[in-house]
Amino acid sequence: MEQKGQTEVIQPNDKSEQIMGISRPPSFCKIYATNVLVTTTDQDFRVELFNEKFKTNEGWVFQSEELVILTRQAAKQLQVMLNEKIKEYESQFGEIPVNEDRGKIRYLLR
Repeated sequence: MEQKGQTEVIQPNDKSEQIMGISRPPSFCKIYATNVLVTTTDQDFRVELFNEKFKTNEGWVFQSEELVILTRQAAKQLQVMLNEKIKEYESQFGEIPVNEDRGKIRYLLR
């Protein structure tokens, strides 16, 4: 692997492997999410990213940061890649605990 400035040059492992470059324009930004909501339409999957939550008289309210809309194929690819990365992470650091209450949240979009 050779580095030239900000660009990393990677050689394929074999002839069947494809190399895909990633370019990040000035508009690129990172979003930190502490919770997500996934919904679907007949055409796509929608992943809403939440960060802060605050208490109101009516209960907890999550601050929605972004909505990512994925094609069916991109959603499936995300699932495969997340499964792989979670498996790798847990084999190195142990099981990731998930609070059971997270699955019991009923979201009301405002």
